[in-house]
Amino acid sequence: MKRKLLEDEINWQETHPFPIWVEFHIKQLAWELDKEGRSKEILETVVEEECQKLDRFCEILCTTNKNHREAEKEVYGTDDFFYEEYTRWKKNFERYMVRVRKKQEIEKQKQLEEQKKLEEGEIPRPELRNLEGNLYLEKDLPKAKQELLLGKGYKRLKISPFGTSGAAYYWVKTRYNESKEHGFFCYLIEAELKRYVKKVTLNVNSGPDVVFQHKSKSYCFDVETGENKTRNPAYLKRKFTQYRKLYTQSFILVTNKKLKYSYNKYGTVVTRSTFSEAITNIFQ
Repeated sequence: MKRKLLEDEINWQETHPFPIWVEFHIKQLAWELDKEGRSKEILETVVEEECQKLDRFCEILCTTNKNHREAEKEVYGTDDFFYEEYTRWKKNFERYMVRVRKKQEIEKQKQLEEQKKLEEGEIPRPELRNLEGNLYLEKDLPKAKQELLLGKGYKRLKISPFGTSGAAYYWVKTRYNESKEHGFFCYLIEAELKRYVKKVTLNVNSGPDVVFQHKSKSYCFDVETGENKTRNPAYLKRKFTQYRKLYTQSFILVTNKKLKYSYNKYGTVVTRSTFSEAITNIFQ
C-alpha cells in the first residue's frame, strides 16, 4: 500500500512538481495515514495536527525572516541532513520506477504483438490432445485408457487434422449417426471457433453440423465426406438451399480436397488446410 501511494505521488509530481521539502512531508503524512489498526478518530487527529503544523510553518515564513529550512526545523524538528537523505532516497526510488515502467512497456508490447497475431490468425492452434473429452491423441493414452474408450464407443482414426503434417492416431467419440471422420472434423471446427467465441452449437439430428454467431450474424459449417454426393444429391440441394436462407454464410468443409469443386454450387467450400483461415477472416 505504501509503495502504491509513493508511485501515485511520483506520477503526479511529474506534472505537478513540488519542492523536495514539501514532498518529504507529504510522504510522512501518507505513511502515518496508512498505518494499520488506526481508528477514524486517530486518523482525523493526525490530519488535524498536520494542518496545525502547516499553519505554523506558513506563519513563520510570512511573519519572520526565517527561510523554509529554519521554519521547518522549528515546526517539525528536522535536522540539516534530511534533505540529502531524502534526495538520495528519491533518486533510488525514481530509478526503481524507471525499471518498473520499462517492464510494463515490454509487457504491453508483448500483449499488442499477441493481439496482432490473434487478429492475423497466427496464434497457435489448440493441440489436438483432449478436446472436451471428445477427442484424444493416441500417443498420450496408456493402454488401459484406450481399452476404456473402446468400451465407451470411441473409434480409432488415423488422420492429419490440417493436412499440413503427418497423420497420427486419434480416438474419436462418434455420435450414433456419423462416421469417425465426420465426428473428428466437427470437434476440430468447434475447437477452432472457441478461440474466438464462447458458444458453439454442434447439431446431431438436424441442421448444420456446427453453428455459431458473431456480431448478431449467424454462420454454419457442414462437414462433407462425399458420401451424400452420389447417394442423395437431391437432399444436398434442399439442405444447402435452406442454409443459405437461414445463415449469413454457409461453409462446407470437404474432408478430401478432390471434392472441393463438387460442392462449390452449394456454399463456401473450404478444405482442412484452409478452413482455419476462413474462420479467422470472419473475426477480423
